[in-house]
Amino acid sequence: MAETIFMDEAEALNCFVKIGYISELEPAGQFSRWVSNHDILVFRRNGVIRAFSNVCPHFGGPVGYHQMTEGKFTCLWHNLQFDADTGQCLSVTKFKLREYKLMIKDEIIFARLVEA
Repeated sequence: MAETIFMDEAEALNCFVKIGYISELEPAGQFSRWVSNHDILVFRRNGVIRAFSNVCPHFGGPVGYHQMTEGKFTCLWHNLQFDADTGQCLSVTKFKLREYKLMIKDEIIFARLVEA
């Protein structure tokens, strides 16, 4: 599950980058965004906002091109499916999407692109 991070504003500005607004999740419940060479899929599931890499580890196709269906994202290129709760590929166990840590402040969604 996504980790909640508490920090002061100065620290947040150094660690996180703005990737969008909560309002962008409507009406589809998801959006993708390129930020600093990261293609990030942001979505809401069961009331929780999460973010995974939008790049399939198989050949780099977009996993969030189609709307999430029954808790799964399907890669556009070869139809590999990924669990929206874990990022795990449902047919090839060595494939898993990277999850980004998020921070939400004043309706703005920030993501941590680089782990400390």
